[in-house]
Amino acid sequence: MPIKLPRHLFVKSILALMLVFMGFYLSTTCTKLPNDFPKTRSLAFPQPEQTKVGGIFARKSEENNHLSGFAVIPTSREAFTNRVGLAEFAEKTIDVQYYIWNNDTVGNLLAERLIRAAERGVRVRFLVDDLNFQHRDSLAAGLSAHPNIEVRIFNPAMHRSIRALEMAASFSRLNKRMHNKIMIMDNACAIIGGRNIADDYFGLHPKANKRDLDIAAAGPIVKEISNTFDEFWNSIGAVPIEALAPPTDAKAQLADSIAKVRHKLSSSNYPYPLDSDIATLRSNIEKISNSMVWAHGEVLYDNINSMLHADNAVTVNSRLLEVVNATEKELLIESAYFILRDKGLKVAQALRAIGVNIRVLTNSLASNDVVAAQSGYAHKADNLLKAGVTIYELRPDAACVNADTSPLGKHASTSLHTKTLVIDRTFAFVGSYNLDPRSADINSEIGILVESPAFAQAIATFLDQGVQPENAYKLSLDRWNRILWKTTVDGQEKTWTHSPNTNFWQRLQAETLGLLPIEDQL
Repeated sequence: MPIKLPRHLFVKSILALMLVFMGFYLSTTCTKLPNDFPKTRSLAFPQPEQTKVGGIFARKSEENNHLSGFAVIPTSREAFTNRVGLAEFAEKTIDVQYYIWNNDTVGNLLAERLIRAAERGVRVRFLVDDLNFQHRDSLAAGLSAHPNIEVRIFNPAMHRSIRALEMAASFSRLNKRMHNKIMIMDNACAIIGGRNIADDYFGLHPKANKRDLDIAAAGPIVKEISNTFDEFWNSIGAVPIEALAPPTDAKAQLADSIAKVRHKLSSSNYPYPLDSDIATLRSNIEKISNSMVWAHGEVLYDNINSMLHADNAVTVNSRLLEVVNATEKELLIESAYFILRDKGLKVAQALRAIGVNIRVLTNSLASNDVVAAQSGYAHKADNLLKAGVTIYELRPDAACVNADTSPLGKHASTSLHTKTLVIDRTFAFVGSYNLDPRSADINSEIGILVESPAFAQAIATFLDQGVQPENAYKLSLDRWNRILWKTTVDGQEKTWTHSPNTNFWQRLQAETLGLLPIEDQL
């Protein structure tokens, strides 16, 4: 007699078989990116000095022994205005490369500025990572519908409707993400740093905003930055959006989205007085070039070979480790995720043994948006404190972040997203690189190392702000080597024996994650 399964078991069995078959299919078809889609190789604009802004910076570089110019962009408003400025002043090209480009107020507003530039005849190349690009294909396809805009998605899931299954089947490929954050105008001026394109990186989110840092670069170093962009843009990992999402009515969809954003921005909640800011920026280009620090800079980046584990790999981690190991007196660190493996802990202990002062600002459990990252950092914190490292953690109500937001974000919680180091008040590094295993070994990263006491001091001033009592908790050890958190609240010093402003379940979750063997993925 044939065995009859109950209907619910029969359905579950069929679904299980379908999942197994789908997993097998994906594992055999998605381990590598296809290369049969049409894609034209292109390079950065070769003569930036022929543009108005490029000419100004070229002359200023010549006056300063052909060095490069650097300026700190510390506030959300400046970061927003300067990016719009790059789009407004572009004459030939705009290249953007980001880990996240959200379909929100900032994302749509900057996308609209890219379209304005394209309407003037500017060539726009738009490269964005795929991990955080879910449900945003329409925005990308809408941009690409313009004849002067080309959009490519880095290392995408090829089956857009079953991304989670494809991630499981092709984990080794899809786990590698492009974490770079660059915007380049006419190959003459660039903004590089920690900010993604989303409301919470520009002080516009009503619930949560981030402390972050960018720098502007001009002169010869911009060509080096553009070379890194060209390398990724022309790599097999950069897939045209048309291969993923046919642009049916995409331009109309984007136009509708932009119209809604413009309507929203016409209200009293307009994020910043953009028109007046841009007018001021336009009239002050010469003054801006004069105020820049002109110095030697070095682009640190993970080349495409490092993503493929191929020969001739170049990494941020290896070069940055050289610089850190050469520290003689002081190392200042501000890093959203600060996860030292045993090797990193030994580096810190060795520097402390020769008298180097090390100060760190990272997220607290209450401010961290990735609990797993907090767990990876926390179990090394006591050893760092024992070695004499000074550690601060950002408060979730940090005054410096709240002061750096528009009225839309005044009551939001805060978190840290900066990635920067200052070495001996002589070298400063700013970029996308977190001090964690994921930045070191998995993702691609980029940053600029500037050799200049004046520029290093400007960055150090920004870092000093972050460790003030109204912004951070200072960690210490009691006589039993238990961690204490101290800060000042309403003029009174306050001390905690556990992570401040957290509940039991948050702490339990962090401690539990800390027991799992996932450190190399954090």
